[in-house]
Amino acid sequence: MEKRGHHVCALIDYQVRQRIVKPTVRKVGGKEVTSSGSVEVMVYKGKKKIEGGLKDIKLAAQKIYDILKTEGKESTLPKRTIKKYNLV
Repeated sequence: MEKRGHHVCALIDYQVRQRIVKPTVRKVGGKEVTSSGSVEVMVYKGKKKIEGGLKDIKLAAQKIYDILKTEGKESTLPKRTIKKYNLV
């Protein structure tokens, strides 16, 4: 889970995974030091990472849709999913 992140959704053979790091507060030398949190969205096909470093799930879904267009498989994607993520 920590390495690949949590599964968000699947579009045919591809998966959208999200890794969330929460902000933490630690005491260092008697002072409180905060580290900022982060969110990273990644696109996987099986265990192979296709693309990472994305900030939004909808952006990742659009990347997968573009990949499916180049493969000629965009017609196998349900219309409900296309409408949910506003894919063009």
